[in-house]
Amino acid sequence: MRQNQWKKAGLTVLSAVFMGSLSLAAAGTGIPALAATKDVAVTEYDEAALEKFKDNTLEYWELPGLIERYNTDYQNQLQKYYYNPGGSTGLTKDQMLALAADLRAEADELENDADDLKNDSSTRSEYKEYRTNMHALRAYAQQLEDTANGKKNGGSALRGLRIARNEKTKTAREAMRTYETLKDQYDIAVLNQEIAKQNYEAALKKKDLGMMSTEDVLTVEDALNSANGSALQAASSLNSQKQTLITMLGWEYNADPEITKVPEPDLTVIDSFDPKKDEAKAIEMNYTLYDTRMAKASSSGGAVKKARNIKDQEDSIRSSLDLMYQDVKQKQKAYEASETLYGAAKADKAAADRKNALGMMSRQEYLQAESAWLSSEASHTAAKLDLTGAIENYQWALEGLLDIGSSSQS
Repeated sequence: MRQNQWKKAGLTVLSAVFMGSLSLAAAGTGIPALAATKDVAVTEYDEAALEKFKDNTLEYWELPGLIERYNTDYQNQLQKYYYNPGGSTGLTKDQMLALAADLRAEADELENDADDLKNDSSTRSEYKEYRTNMHALRAYAQQLEDTANGKKNGGSALRGLRIARNEKTKTAREAMRTYETLKDQYDIAVLNQEIAKQNYEAALKKKDLGMMSTEDVLTVEDALNSANGSALQAASSLNSQKQTLITMLGWEYNADPEITKVPEPDLTVIDSFDPKKDEAKAIEMNYTLYDTRMAKASSSGGAVKKARNIKDQEDSIRSSLDLMYQDVKQKQKAYEASETLYGAAKADKAAADRKNALGMMSRQEYLQAESAWLSSEASHTAAKLDLTGAIENYQWALEGLLDIGSSSQS
């Protein structure tokens, strides 16, 4: 079962803004959900996608949405930022200004109602409550307007949410790719365990027939014990990685969702990569460089040192982006080569399956063919995951997630 209970299909924000954020700042004031009838959707996912998030299957494309809705750390940070109750990128500037306008309109209506009660002593308490609510609504409207215009702390909080979401999504994707690698290793270890068991049973039969010495049988037994240990270790590593992955996405640690394979990389995306053209965006979006630019010169060792830090970081981004692109191209070649070998391995596996079905292979022979197939499949998977990671690293760099060291470097 998922730990977070408030993600729902068709999530809308306005009621959450009032019921969540207004209640925090205006607790005890009796503010009603005045605008709760005006829904402003901010989720970028449609109803079908939101329903998919609820099932017990984990797919690679779901990771950003699951982070937003179920990751505990992200949810804690989200609760501190009451302008954004669950969207992918927070309220847009236009949405913030529109919501602020609604709040001011509601405040104006309250003011008019309060004026009607002003001179009636029997409704004095209601008058005070109306005035309190009016001031709270206008205060929140001002905060939304300030955020929309990049003032005060709202903009930095929203930026912090985007950074947190991207970093956690990147981590989740890496974790899911690692899980698939460990799953291949586990499958191979289990098969090797079965092969070792078959070999040991065959050795015992040969020993009984006087065709193998006790010492040779012990050697085969040692191989079986080693295979058993490797299988146990592979199972432990796989289970640990699974728990790491699913708990960051809201499942309980002992849950058992189906974890699907990472899809094959989209090679057409690589055609759009151009380090010379992309460096401008990578420089503009880089989180560390942004902090360096925003820092006061006095806190950066003076204007000259700050300018040098900015230039050094820009150069570092250019150099890193070019290296990332070269890494993508190198891994693309490896992936394409693995495709050819994988195709041949598929043909061999199909032939072995046919022979086995016709009784033309012994159990040991079929297990050896199965071992060759799993090894080939694991090699292809490794090439797939390496290329996927390289492509995503380049894309993350364009979104600001390129580590160039501290913003206070000298």
